[in-house]
Amino acid sequence: MEITPYLEELFKVKVSSKGQIVIPKPIREAYGFKEGEEILLIPLKEGVLLKRPKKAKGLRGLLKELDVDVSECEKILAEAKQSLFKGSL
Repeated sequence: MEITPYLEELFKVKVSSKGQIVIPKPIREAYGFKEGEEILLIPLKEGVLLKRPKKAKGLRGLLKELDVDVSECEKILAEAKQSLFKGSL
């Protein structure tokens, strides 16, 4: 994975006693992160990637027109996510 910097600055932050970090203002402004917004933290071998989640319909909305068991699909999806994260650590 090649990393292409968006900003030309490096930022050093500290982790608080509660495990919190402050995203520096230039980064918040550059990426449009707003107070209260959810951000994905994606663990990678090289570090942690911050990413805005894609806006998608819920699983129920996607499957509404199909003749499928939504609960079963949600269970399969949860199991797939769990196995994906176990394999990447």
